[in-house]
Amino acid sequence: MNEQLKFSWGHIIAFLTLIFLSYVTFVGVTYMTNGNFAEAGIAMVGIDLVLFLFFIGAQMAKATTHKFKRWIFIERLLIFGSPIIFIFSMVPFAHFWTVHSKNEKIVSEFTQAINASKQMFEDYETYANQRISNYTMMLDGVITNKAVAPDAFRACGFTPGKEYIQKENMIHTLKLQLLSSNYDSLKVEANKWIGASSDGASTWNVFLLGNTREIKSAIHGWNEQLADYAKNKFTNEEFQGNNVDLFGKSNVSLNAVDTGLDNLKAMFVTTDFPPFHAYIIGILLYFALLFPYFLQDRHTKSQYRLLGMERGASSQSTFKVETSTTDYNGKTKTTNKKTNSSEYDSDDDYASFTM
Repeated sequence: MNEQLKFSWGHIIAFLTLIFLSYVTFVGVTYMTNGNFAEAGIAMVGIDLVLFLFFIGAQMAKATTHKFKRWIFIERLLIFGSPIIFIFSMVPFAHFWTVHSKNEKIVSEFTQAINASKQMFEDYETYANQRISNYTMMLDGVITNKAVAPDAFRACGFTPGKEYIQKENMIHTLKLQLLSSNYDSLKVEANKWIGASSDGASTWNVFLLGNTREIKSAIHGWNEQLADYAKNKFTNEEFQGNNVDLFGKSNVSLNAVDTGLDNLKAMFVTTDFPPFHAYIIGILLYFALLFPYFLQDRHTKSQYRLLGMERGASSQSTFKVETSTTDYNGKTKTTNKKTNSSEYDSDDDYASFTM
């Protein structure tokens, strides 16, 4: 009794609720801003501070042991203002549940998009093998026709008697350029990331799904590396009409990645009413934040209540104040005066005291 609750099981519930709200707020703002984690973090901290002020502050105001009139004003301001503040702070919360209601569709779109990036590597290998095959056939044709076209044979870089060894060296060099160990390492790392992403995709995992801009940038980076492997052409590679296209000039799989991730962006930033259960969860969270306030006892000296005054009490209730004065002859004179409680809103009990 007459004790301020510094920490109780009510505070535990309120703090766990605040932690849950913090993450959902962070996720909601991340989706609203299309992956801006900095803005999401600032919004989360700001909302946390406001909720802490209104809900924990109300409990502390209720627990005051002095200046009851002043603190009841603050308490009422915080309590009656808390629903309004809570509703405004629930905007990111509501947006998260709007996005989460499309979880199945979002995960499917995301999975298709990153699988398209996997297809990009398969397309590159098809391109590389076809380019090597075309180069091999062109070199075989030049060697076969060396007696008919000796100038072409020499112009292609062959030396009589060494053409077959030279041909193998040329083909091997092209294979090293297109399908080297660097390509193998890139493919292994990319496939590992793709597999992990597919397994962990969920609207709760904002650090994956909410990071579409970085994901798109990473996949475009892979495509650029593949294009870099294929950009160099041998001096004789386009000999006798053997046309060599560069990889990535019209990459269907990369376009599929961009389309899928852009569709995700549209679903993330589109606002709508959240599902019904989001409202129920919000109401439960509101009362969970009020638990410390409900558990806090009001000081017995206070006649104020959240609504009005204690029954039988009056804001103009009077009590006796005795004052003593001493005249020049050394005689003490006592004066009784009645005054109302509003004049003495202090730590002192509403009782007689001597001045």
